[in-house]
Amino acid sequence: MLLAYAPGRPEGDLRDRLELRVPLTPQGWLDDGGSSLRVLPDGSERPGELVAVEGGWALRSTRSEDEPLWALEGRVFRPGELVTLRRPDGEEHIFRVVNVEPD
Repeated sequence: MLLAYAPGRPEGDLRDRLELRVPLTPQGWLDDGGSSLRVLPDGSERPGELVAVEGGWALRSTRSEDEPLWALEGRVFRPGELVTLRRPDGEEHIFRVVNVEPD
């Protein structure tokens, strides 16, 4: 996924990526937890994990066990769909799914 919109970046940023390794149902819904990798515009990487939370999914950095959850909201994970990543302070980063590959 590529950043489509964030505060201070209304045009998005092709260098800001979110990669998920998760199982999807045939309909494109998240089926189970998995891993994530956020690649920031400066090239730094932040590995994480996808965790089930009440009513949905969230991402958590694997840097320490005390890392906060970032809510992940997306109905369908197919190219062209939008996915919202909400920081703990409520700030939203919207990503566009650009590719889905079978594992």
